[in-house]
Amino acid sequence: MSRRSTLLALVTVSTALVAPPVEAAAAPPPVPGAEVSPVMDPQRAIDYWTARKQSKADAIDLPENVVIPRSAGEWASVPRNKRLTPGADANGYGRMDRPYRRAHDSRATGRLFFLDAAGSRRSCTGAVIRSARGLLLVTAAHCVYGVPGRGGQGRWSQNIAFVPAYDGRAENPRDRAPYGVWGARRVWKPRPFTGVSPFDWDSIYDLALIEVGRRGDTTLQDAVGGFTPVRNEGGGHTVTSLGYPSDAPYDGTRQLWCLARTRLWPGHALRGTGGRMRTDNCHLYGGNSGGPWLDRDGGLLLGVLTSGANDEAGHGYAVANPLGRESFGAMIRRADPRGVYDALSVEGSGTGRRVTATVTMRGLMAAARVPVTFTLPPGARVGSAPGCAAAGQRVTCVLPLVRPGHPVRVSVPIRVRDAGRDSVTVSVGSTFLDRDRRDDRDRFRLSSG
Repeated sequence: MSRRSTLLALVTVSTALVAPPVEAAAAPPPVPGAEVSPVMDPQRAIDYWTARKQSKADAIDLPENVVIPRSAGEWASVPRNKRLTPGADANGYGRMDRPYRRAHDSRATGRLFFLDAAGSRRSCTGAVIRSARGLLLVTAAHCVYGVPGRGGQGRWSQNIAFVPAYDGRAENPRDRAPYGVWGARRVWKPRPFTGVSPFDWDSIYDLALIEVGRRGDTTLQDAVGGFTPVRNEGGGHTVTSLGYPSDAPYDGTRQLWCLARTRLWPGHALRGTGGRMRTDNCHLYGGNSGGPWLDRDGGLLLGVLTSGANDEAGHGYAVANPLGRESFGAMIRRADPRGVYDALSVEGSGTGRRVTATVTMRGLMAAARVPVTFTLPPGARVGSAPGCAAAGQRVTCVLPLVRPGHPVRVSVPIRVRDAGRDSVTVSVGSTFLDRDRRDDRDRFRLSSG
């Protein structure tokens, strides 16, 4: 066996970012709902994670996922023609501008420290989300829950601490944690996530929510802001990935980013009904797990990094879980019961020549690919409209994105016999997170004008 073949055969497993097996046995059917950890002591986590321990939670404590063959002293990864990040390194990473506290996206992203199920020091990445509580952040479930060794019961990680805008390269020790350390109080995960491989390594349920304690009267969201979660089921997007990779050749001290185009990815372990997001533009590393994938303009959270392989060209990839109904939806309903999230509403209007729907999001989250359906009177003729499809008397249009405070209109050309007497019904697709669905449907009479 050649030296190159030998290196390719050396594969080790990481709890921070795992490459799932290509083939996995059929998984048991998912169980709906979410589970919550016992109440934790935020101050205990803050006291434990001293600056020295934070600096040690790097590749020494996080084994490499895949040993990458070297060529001429360089790491081989993303081909140059697939690197979209300006000034990207071989894996697609670029450096975020410092100090990180200047930009919202960097402030709302941080390094997550914890003791895993086996008691070892680990680190992942987390992202603050907008919530009614102002204390929630999202990460990957495998960062907060696992099974020690090769068997036994699943366990919650301990001494979980979040450091927003962490900068391990700052000269002033205070600037390494510019907003302080925030200890976890409770953690939620989707019930189907068991921490057992291989099923959960590549499941849509590898998501978690963390509630941190307050600092006096200040919430985490008050201090750093937060991303608007986007209800979606994966698919094609242009995203910015942020995080703190800590497997060699990275050490977790810098916040890095990667620009990527994604496509729908069902995953190897087919659990749940949602899709995922896969990219070949970024080969992301351990420690980056749980990091946010944002829309191209920033501020909107489409998903979090959960799995991948940082292998050589043609094999490496990265996968993020979207904030779907079965995963994020199940958790946020328990973690933030007073929060208003997927609260879509629709109003319709029209004439004998055109019908229009105005869709508004009144909740804390945005929604991607929102279906809007017009039910037309008998005998109506439908013209063509971008993003819309007709079937009988029904026309369904898909809105790419509806965000809070930004109503979206969609119009469809029609022809009816008697506009003064005909009426139309329009409805918008929502989920169980919408507490009042009466405004999800509107019936209106067509005007003759």
